[in-house]
Amino acid sequence: MKFSRIAKSLDVHVAGWPLRVLFDAPEHREVESLSGKALRLWEGERSALRWLQHEPRGHTAMRIGVVTSSRIGDYGLMIFDSAGPCLVDGMDALGAAWALTESGLLANTAGIMFETESGSIAVGSVDEEKRRSAVCRLLLSELDAYTVVRASDVGLSLQPHNAYEIEQYMGSCEDGGGAALLAEERDGSEWVLAAMGRDGCLFRAPNRIAIGAMLSKLRAEGANVDVPHRFIGLAGGAVECIVLSADHIGYGNEELVWTLTASARLIASCEFILDPQDALGEGFLLR
Repeated sequence: MKFSRIAKSLDVHVAGWPLRVLFDAPEHREVESLSGKALRLWEGERSALRWLQHEPRGHTAMRIGVVTSSRIGDYGLMIFDSAGPCLVDGMDALGAAWALTESGLLANTAGIMFETESGSIAVGSVDEEKRRSAVCRLLLSELDAYTVVRASDVGLSLQPHNAYEIEQYMGSCEDGGGAALLAEERDGSEWVLAAMGRDGCLFRAPNRIAIGAMLSKLRAEGANVDVPHRFIGLAGGAVECIVLSADHIGYGNEELVWTLTASARLIASCEFILDPQDALGEGFLLR
């Protein structure tokens, strides 16, 4: 049997955040931006980035990370969800750094700088538990469309078996022109967070927007965010965050900078094939 395409990946997760990492993408073109390359790879004929993300090889929450060359960092990092190229999250950077380490491609395990479409993300080692930390940045103006809602105030419990009800509530908020981030307090420094991606699917672990919004809210309420706070996703995995700075950058805006610390885990080394005679070879997604 002849196969039209073979792709290899390392699959990792960070606190339940799934990432399928590829290293064998075409070489970076000299005058090409990362965003331009990402779009070219996604729109290519029978692009592996699409059929590796779709069922039956992937699932709706699957994210694909492509590690490539970089002119300003150690590596470039492009991320794709079911809708195509998307912004790189700190969770993606932690997962990609772990994949590089486990594959033996990363010689300097102490630190790595990823170039992304939206800026650089630095990832470093933290402790003997093999945890890594990524430095995340967020303009508070980016949170204008988001509202942090206590789950108990709307009669919800942030448990995996309530995923359908959580999606329904958050979808109704978006229908009204806003976006809700649900939070459930465990204690003063530990929170369960629920957030929805642009494709209408719940994130398995807290994303950058959810964490930034929660840190901003806690800071506004007078909480000490200079000490570790733990944020737990619906999958049950936890990340630890500490605010490094919150500086005014002009025009009434403020930038929040924090460290995101977690352990990534390698779960599979995969080789995928595409049978040209398979009518569903390029996959499908059921919402």
